[in-house]
Parts: sequence; structure tokens; C-alpha cells
Amino acid sequence: MDEFVATPCNSELFELGECCRWDDVRKELYWLDVPTGRFFRARADANNLDIQRTYELPGWVTAVAPLEERTQGWIVALDQSIYQLDESGERRELASPEALQAPEVRLNDGTADPWGRFWIGSMAFSAEVGRGSLYRFHESSGVQTVVSNVTISNGIGWSNDRRTMYYVDSGPGTVYAFDVDEHGDVSDQRVLIQFDVDTEGTADGLCMDAAGNLWLAVWGGYEVRRYSPSGEQLARVRISTAQPSCCAIGGANGTTLYVTTAREDMSEEQLAQEPDAGRLFAVDVGVAGRPLLAYRSTLDPDE
Repeated sequence: MDEFVATPCNSELFELGECCRWDDVRKELYWLDVPTGRFFRARADANNLDIQRTYELPGWVTAVAPLEERTQGWIVALDQSIYQLDESGERRELASPEALQAPEVRLNDGTADPWGRFWIGSMAFSAEVGRGSLYRFHESSGVQTVVSNVTISNGIGWSNDRRTMYYVDSGPGTVYAFDVDEHGDVSDQRVLIQFDVDTEGTADGLCMDAAGNLWLAVWGGYEVRRYSPSGEQLARVRISTAQPSCCAIGGANGTTLYVTTAREDMSEEQLAQEPDAGRLFAVDVGVAGRPLLAYRSTLDPDE
């Protein structure tokens, strides 16, 4: 099994760094600091990150995906709603998947799919079992509930041939696989990887590499793991702090793994022992990532 060690690549500390994405079109790294409502865009070279723009949004910002036409901005998840955010920072509400839920339920991780729609999950602030859901959204069809009774809806990815979807519920530490048809509809939910949350930590955000493997941030586990599509662990990336939250592969060389981490819920004693908690980490893993999936405002009629 391959072993890597990631090191910090920025100086700023984030409370809950999340939704790390490499945009190969803009040549930028995106990430969020969830409870402060900040969305960062950064240029990356071999050694560091240069933040180009920070958007400050009024709430918990939990997911971001670019629009296919990059000049139109991004889809973002904020509190209980989905918005379009333009380059100037103006936003327009598109849908509110959790509008009927009590305010203790918020949106969480999300991404565009290969067909151009936006998938977004939810969770209770308290991580109460079964309060979350997984939704699929497009302006032409509205919000559709795909999976219910979720605890902490998290990372989502698709196989290279688009016929398998991978999905994380961090509450029980489960990575599921689904069959996917030609229209992007899913079926046959099954367990692919099961974490022992008490001893290993739990799966959190994920990204896919060019070979079709999954890279999983292990919250509470001080590492990122690479898995094959069959669920075999192939590699481990050591992180010097307990709460890796999400990962993306890209950068100037195309093979840098970036990892967001968090300070959330750590004691003063823990923070003293792990001064890099909340920083971004990076390491060259020698494998290319996949192009970032984008939201398309107009879908093909066959999709």
C-alpha cells in the first residue's frame, strides 16, 4: 500500500474547512469555511496557494459547484437553500430543499453530476440520526429526494463510465455504491466500505482520480485513504491533525492532493497539540484527478 505525508500549504486557520474542489478550467482551488460563510478561490503553484477572491455569505455555506459557463458563477448551498452566486458576489435563490424542516437541519456537502444536475445532502446540526436526506436538483425539474433517513450526508462521486455512484453517510461511517442508468437515476444501494467509527474515524468528503479510484478524507482518523472501485484500500495519506474533511486532486502539476481540515469541536488542549488544525494540506500523490463536474442550466432533452 502506498504511503504519503501531506503538509500545510497555507497559513490561515479555518474553523471547518470543507468542499475542496480543483477547477481545471479556471485553474483554481475552491474551498469553504462552513460556519463563517466564506468561499475561497485560490491560484496554486507547486509550493503554496494565493487566494484570489473571498466571498462572504450570510450563513453556513456547505457546498459549491461551478456553472458550465464559468462566467455565470457557481451553485452554492447556504443554510437550507440552493443559490446561484455570480462573480460579483450577488446571489439568487433557486430552491430550498429543507424549507419544511425545523431550523436545526441544514444542507451539507454537494456536487454537480455528469449530467449537469446538482446533488446536495443535509444533516441536523446535532447530527441526530436519520434527520438528513440526499437531494437532486435542477431548475427544470426542481428538487427530488433520492435518499432519506440519512445522518450526515457527505461526499458524492461517479465512476469513469458513469454507471456507479459513490455516496457517504458519515454518521454510521458508510460508503455506499449505487447502480446508475443512462439518465443518471440510481438504484441498488449497497455498502461498499464500512468504517468502525469508534476506532477508525469516519468517511467524510471524497474525490475521484483519473483511474476511477476514490480518495476519502477520514474525519477523526488523521488521514486520507485511496480505495479501488471494489473497496480495496490502495494508499494512505497521513495528516498531522485529526479532522481531514475533504480532498481534491489538481494544482499546477495536476497530481497534488489538497486536503481541508477543521478545528471544530476540538478542545484547547487538542488545539495546542495540533497547531495545524484547520489549515489546508497538500502532497503530490503522482496520480491525476478528474475534471470538475459543472452544473448546466440547460440539459440535453434526453437527460
